[in-house]
Order: sequence, then C-alpha cells, then structure tokens
Amino acid sequence: MRDKIIQAAMEQIKKFGFRKFTIDDIAADLGISKKTVYKYFDSKNQIISAVVDAHMEMEKARTIEAMQTEGGWIEKFKEVVFCDNHEKVPNWLLEELQRFFPEEWAKADAIGEFKCEHVKKLLATGKEKGDIRDDLHPAIIGLTLDKTIDALFDYKFLNQHGLTISQAMEQVKNIILYGILKRE
Repeated sequence: MRDKIIQAAMEQIKKFGFRKFTIDDIAADLGISKKTVYKYFDSKNQIISAVVDAHMEMEKARTIEAMQTEGGWIEKFKEVVFCDNHEKVPNWLLEELQRFFPEEWAKADAIGEFKCEHVKKLLATGKEKGDIRDDLHPAIIGLTLDKTIDALFDYKFLNQHGLTISQAMEQVKNIILYGILKRE
C-alpha cells in the first residue's frame, strides 16, 4: 500500500504541485481513507520526501542500467548524462521543489555525484580509446558538464529563455559532443 500511495502522490504532484496536492486527493484516487494514508505516512512532507526518494532511486537505477547496456562508451555516456527523463518534469515543478522544499532538492546533489562518478569512468574510457582529443583532460570535461547541468536546473534561466530542461540538455549535449564551431 505504501508504494501505491507514493505512486498516487506522484500523479497528484504532477497535476497540482508539491504544495497543492492533498492527502484527501490521494485517498480518493486509491479508494481508501485518509486514516489509511496516515498509517504509512505521518505527514504530507513525509510523502513528499518519499516521492523524491523514489525519483532519486529511479535515476540511480537508470544510471546503473545504462552502464550495463551493450554498446560503446559514447552511447552509455549519452544515456547517463542526457537521458530523456527530464522532459517529464515541468519547470514550475522544479521551481516549487527548489523554493519550498530545499532539503528535498538537496537530494539531487547525491544523485549528481553518483552520476558524476560514472561519467568520469566513461570519459576515461573515451580517452583510452582515443575518441577524446588528447589536449582535453577528462576531469575538466566532467567538471564542465557537472556545473553546466547544475546551472540548467535554474528555473529562472529556463523560464527567461523559454526552454524546457530537455531542450537545454539537448543543447548542452550538442556543445559537449560537437563543439560550437560550424562544420564545413
């Protein structure tokens, strides 16, 4: 039942946001009483925390799965760094999480570090195979990527430029993999 409550909360959060969904909505969606919800969670904030934890676990599992797939380092790199999951998160929801639930937003840093370790391994493989230019240090590429991706989660920037996270990530992917100079 706990997992069903988390899933229902995820759906409610997608519709109404972190602050506006209610325990009543979750109970109604599941056809259970509020009392049943409170058997598993002490508060709405505890549900929000569980939803964020579940999302972070999915990101971690997606990273591990990408690392174990067939294919070369570049395919794994694209999947780990530029997965299409960001399209599902609207800017306004990110803004709400960052502004009103900073302790939950901080959990993204742990996943970022986890992914960063895998990216470093992939970049080292690319360097060993001769696919990455000799004059570029993998640690600098990793740092650039890490800081750039962190900056893309700034909802003010995204809103100011009319971008979704997915669109911004696609631009970063193109810059990292192909550079900024026109090809002739």
